[in-house]
Order: sequence, then structure tokens, then C-alpha cells
Amino acid sequence: MFDRVMLPIWLALVLACSYANALAQTPAVGIVYPEVREPYRSVFLEIARGMEQELGRPVAHYLLSERDTSPDRLIADLKNDRIDVVVTLGRAGLAMAKGLVGVLPVVIGATIVRPEEAPQGLTGISLTPAPEAMFDQLKKLVPNVKKITVIYDPRQTAWEIGQAERAAQDRGLVLQAQPTASLRDASDSFRQIMIDIKDNSIALWLPRENAALDEQALFPEVLREAWEKNFVVFSSNLDHVRKGALFSLYPDNFGMGRSLANLAMQQMQPGGKLEPIKLLRDLLVAVNLRTAEHLGLQFSNQTRREFAMVFPSP
Repeated sequence: MFDRVMLPIWLALVLACSYANALAQTPAVGIVYPEVREPYRSVFLEIARGMEQELGRPVAHYLLSERDTSPDRLIADLKNDRIDVVVTLGRAGLAMAKGLVGVLPVVIGATIVRPEEAPQGLTGISLTPAPEAMFDQLKKLVPNVKKITVIYDPRQTAWEIGQAERAAQDRGLVLQAQPTASLRDASDSFRQIMIDIKDNSIALWLPRENAALDEQALFPEVLREAWEKNFVVFSSNLDHVRKGALFSLYPDNFGMGRSLANLAMQQMQPGGKLEPIKLLRDLLVAVNLRTAEHLGLQFSNQTRREFAMVFPSP
């Protein structure tokens, strides 16, 4: 009788001890982000939810005010709360992260950041979609594509294009990457490409950050040519899908939070190697079904269920 009575209590004590040990081994993480209105506030809160699920414990929130840009008060609060690792979000978070280097381990996220922009001692995830994910989705939706053409400004996207070249080679794709120095040169290059493309075995990729593309004058022309000649335009910019590009990948905020939490935990491992800035792999799919239908593409029910957003909106 004693054993039967005590067994549940003993199990509860074991579980409680295990949970306490897990919490003790999990770093105390603080997230730093600007004080903003909706819908941006919900983005940061969704990232925090993903972090908390991965960590198995709450994270502490620190809001940045436009009036207080000095890191001193934040550092005092972080130390007072015994925070082990800091995750900063957004451009304001990135600016604050630079003042935290050497004080606490820092992970940056929820902003476009290139390796040369990140101070030494920082790791994180850029909002730029990883080319590997873009190309995998392209092959899934349009299997007969063999070649990808991209025109880019090397001052913005040289790092991304370098990764894209390796990703294309690994997937049996040919990537024709053309750097450009000015909008005029870029316009000439885009127009030549639109002449050269004869069918949808060649796809045109538009990077997210692309000063080489005139959004007001040239982009509508690119879409018109793509429609008339039935070739694929895909983009790392979600807004392009609404306007007529075939597909884009955009941030999965909850998944990004989990990945940022993993990076934060890695910062606390003894002798752990500092990871370089990564491109985003936690992504959702947006597809323009009108464009897909015009291209003659047919998707299985399983593939359609993977579309997180479709245009035109139902």
C-alpha cells in the first residue's frame, strides 16, 4: 500500500527535478526589439513564441525607445536580470547589438544584414531567403527549369549571389549571374534577357534587396514580357508575387524564433565556434495562382496545401 501511494509522488518529484535541471542548463535569454505598433509588434511576439518553445522557458522582453539609444541602461537591466544571451530584433536591435559586443553573447535577427555589416563577435540570421530554399521551391513548382538568370548590384547582394552559385551547382542548375553598376546598365541587361528567353526552361530570379531593378518602370515591363513569352519570374520579395511573379518565400516568424533560440544556446556552449551570419531558411511559400495557370502549371493537392499565401486572394 505504501509503494502504491508513494509512487506517484516519487514520479512527480523526479519530473520536477528533471525540469529544474533542464531550466538550469538552459540559458536565460533576453530579446531586445523596438517599441512598435501592429502589425510589426506581432511579428516580434511570434518570434519570441518560437524561441520560448525551443528553449522550454520564457524569454525576457526589453523594448527599445527612440528616445533612449544608449546601451548603458539596457546593459544594466540585462545584468540585473541575470541574462546569459541576448537576441536583438530589427534594425534598431542591430544598432543596439553593436554596443553589447564584449558584454554578453549576442544573436541578431529579423533584419536584413550582410556579413560586413555585422561587427566581429556577432552571429545571427538575416531576413534574406536562402537561395537553396528558393531553388528547391523552383524545381518543385517548375521541374523543367534548367537555367536561372539574375541581374544584381554587387554592393548589395554579392554575398547572396556567391551562395546562390554553389546552391545552383549542387542542384544541377546553371546560374547566369550578371553584376551591374547602374540602373541604366541594369535596364539594358534586363531587356536583353527578355529578348534571349524563348521558353520556361529559363527562369528569372529577383533578389530581395536589388537596387539593379527599377520597381516603378522596369518591373512592370518584366512582368508583361514574362506573361507574353510564358517564362518564369520568381522573387525573394513577397510583394512581387502579389504583382505577378510566380512565387516567393517569406519569413516563418515562429520558425525563425526557434532557429534564433538554437543559435543563442550554441553561444553558451564551452569552446563553441561563433557561427557566421546565415541566410533565412525558416520560410513560407506564396504563389500567384493566376500566373501559374497562365504558365500551364498544375499542382498536386499536397503541394497546394504547402502554400501559406496565394494571390489573387480568395
